[in-house]
Amino acid sequence: MDEQLVVQVQNLDRQGRSAKAIARTLGVGVAEVVGVLNGAVQVAASGRGEPRCWVNAGWSRSVDLEGAPQWTGLDPGACDAEELRGLVTVLVAADSARSAKMQVAGFLLDVWCLGVKNALPAQAMIPSRLAVHRHAYFSAFAGHVQVPAELARALVFGAAAYARALGFDPEADFEVAAAVLGEPAAPCPIRFGRDGKPFYVNGPYDDPEAIVRTLRRTLGDDGFHSALTFPEQPQRRLFRARR
Repeated sequence: MDEQLVVQVQNLDRQGRSAKAIARTLGVGVAEVVGVLNGAVQVAASGRGEPRCWVNAGWSRSVDLEGAPQWTGLDPGACDAEELRGLVTVLVAADSARSAKMQVAGFLLDVWCLGVKNALPAQAMIPSRLAVHRHAYFSAFAGHVQVPAELARALVFGAAAYARALGFDPEADFEVAAAVLGEPAAPCPIRFGRDGKPFYVNGPYDDPEAIVRTLRRTLGDDGFHSALTFPEQPQRRLFRARR
């Protein structure tokens, strides 16, 4: 990669410019700019310690931790809102190799079926902004807790792999956002789905008929469960917090 381009991108990034604004200023593609910025994030994740990670309270009710007993005590309490079960929110903050700001990315996971429903690529944040962002990010839940990066990787990459096996690809920005997490560990000790099978609960932005067709094609009529009466409002709050 052109070293001069890297320097120019990093200088503009320090000024708080977005990837699109940097690309427009330098006359290059957004993908090139994102590649430069993600390269720095990956260096930070691998060379400057593990990223800091948080998940929503009640996350453990939605997964099977029989194979990962070391994480069973990391949930501060169950989420009171039953309609949020099956959704796990993960926020990740990695030290940056090029500035004092942290690179912050987020994920909304459907750990019962669809995997990565939403992913926010890394944004540069000072600690005070991260604190405000974290509070808003988990506002739809009863709280959140800091967890080891190893657990965050298992949830994010594990949910993505589970959904892929069912025929569902992760959200479009997944690969870019996942750069802050580093490499996934294999095999994943967490078991996904509900009661041993995929369980599809429709959200406000889904195409339920297409999803059910995919599940039937992959698993047959008896290979999954579904509930198509999921209230829309809680998921709408989750998505709005991430845009």
